[in-house]
Amino acid sequence: MRGIGRVAVATATVLGVSLCMGLALAGEPAQKSIRNGVFTAEQVAAGKQVFADVCSECHTSDTFGPDYMEGWAGATVGELFAELQATMPYESPGTLEDVEYASVIVYLFSMNGVAAGESELPTDVTALYDINIEGPFTWNGSNR
Repeated sequence: MRGIGRVAVATATVLGVSLCMGLALAGEPAQKSIRNGVFTAEQVAAGKQVFADVCSECHTSDTFGPDYMEGWAGATVGELFAELQATMPYESPGTLEDVEYASVIVYLFSMNGVAAGESELPTDVTALYDINIEGPFTWNGSNR
C-alpha cells in the first residue's frame, strides 16, 4: 500500500506540474513577425522624415539595405530598437523620442520590402521583443 501511495503522489505531482506548464504556455501570445503588418504607412513617412533630419547627417539610406537587414534576421525588433537607442545618433545616443526610433526602424523595414499594415508599431520596448525580424529582404530604398 505504501508503494501505491508514493506512485499516486508522484503521478499527481507530474500531472500538476504538466498542467501548470501547459496553462502558462497557453497564456503566452504567439510571437509576431515584421511580415504581419506591424507598422503603418504613416509611421514609414514619419521615419523617412526623421532619417532625413537626423540620420542622413552620417548615413545614406542604402547603408541599410538587405545586407544590413539580413544581419538582424532572427533577432527581435526590440533588440534592434535597443541597439539604435544605445548607439544613435552617434554624437548623442538616446536623445530621440521612442516614437522617432520606432519610425526610423519601420522606414528601414519599408526600404527593404516589408509591407506596412493597419497596426502601428508600438514604442513599448517590451512589446517590440515579441516581434521577430525575418526576411527575405528586397531593396526598395530608391523608390521611397
